[in-house]
Amino acid sequence: MTTPGDDESRLTDLLPEGCVLLEYAVSIKALDEDGDVMLLNYRTPGLAAWEALGMFTSATDTLRARMQQQEEA
Repeated sequence: MTTPGDDESRLTDLLPEGCVLLEYAVSIKALDEDGDVMLLNYRTPGLAAWEALGMFTSATDTLRARMQQQEEA
């Protein structure tokens, strides 16, 4: 199992050069020990709930737009 510091290092590796990780919200699809699919949501303590909601809403809007573009193509 990784420590939170390791997780943040992995996230930092995904950022464009010059960007600095401040806070994050993640949604993770995982299998539990029984093989059941579960959805886990986590946000860093410094990220307000309304900020996390805004981040997920923005991601949803972007994904929806991309899906619509694919349907039109």
